[in-house]
This record gives sequence, structure tokens and C-alpha cells, in this order.
Amino acid sequence: MSKSIHLYEVSGAMKEVLKSGGEVSFISAGFSMLPMLRNRMDKIFLVRPEGRLKKYDVPLYIRRDGKFVLHRIIGSGRDGYILRGDNQREIERGVSDEQVVAVLKAFCRDGKMIKCTDIKYRCYCRLLPFVRFFRFRIYPIYVKTAAPVIKKIKK
Repeated sequence: MSKSIHLYEVSGAMKEVLKSGGEVSFISAGFSMLPMLRNRMDKIFLVRPEGRLKKYDVPLYIRRDGKFVLHRIIGSGRDGYILRGDNQREIERGVSDEQVVAVLKAFCRDGKMIKCTDIKYRCYCRLLPFVRFFRFRIYPIYVKTAAPVIKKIKK
């Protein structure tokens, strides 16, 4: 039997494990990192960040309101990192190194381990802006215009 607990309940222990050079893992929750991470289906593996994070890294950080978030770095500015979930339009600015708890090392999907150093994963990161453009700009236009016509033709 598995029990669902909130990160707040184990954040102290998680920070201690990471501080000692260990690794923590848990099941992802939420939809902001789709299609990479599926809600309550994929297991993520986190480690302590080594130095300054880079573009495409996926840190687990604590927002100023205390909420834990796992999003991708899309850039950095004077006031900190610029982040966005793979399935989101909104950009979050000003996330500092002090807010970062851990960084994604790998994830497990359907029993297969995918490391963040894997070439396929790195290609996904670089193709993501084009996928986002299609999903948020082209696909809604298709749904409003072409999809109803195609549906009528099929009937």
C-alpha cells in the first residue's frame, strides 16, 4: 500500500539527504511539465545542484509563497533564473540560487530510466520551443478552423 504525502512533510529530510550528496526520488505531480513528466505516473530523481545551473536544467525550487515547483530553465537574467513549465505559457522570473533545492538528474517512464544527459532528452529540450509554438499557436487555429471541416468530411 502506498501513501501520498506532501513535500512539505519531508522537505527537511530531503534537504539533509541532498546536502550529504545523496539522491532523492518521488512520483511527479502536476501537469506543468507535460509531455515530459506525466501527473502521478513518472518517477523523478533529484540531486544537489553543482554550481550555477544552465539553460535546460530542471530545478526543484521553492517559490516565495513556499510552494515547491519543478520547471525548466529557459534563461537567466540579472535577478535570477527564468523558468517555465514545458506545458505552460507563463514565464517565471527572478528565481535565485537560494530558492533551488535540487536539480533533475533523471526520470523513469514506464520502467525505462531517462537521464538528463541522454542525447534524446537533450534533443527534446532543444526542440521544445518549436513544439510549444505548435501547441499554443498553430493547434488552436487548427481546432477552430480545419478540425470542424475535416469532421464533416469524415461523416
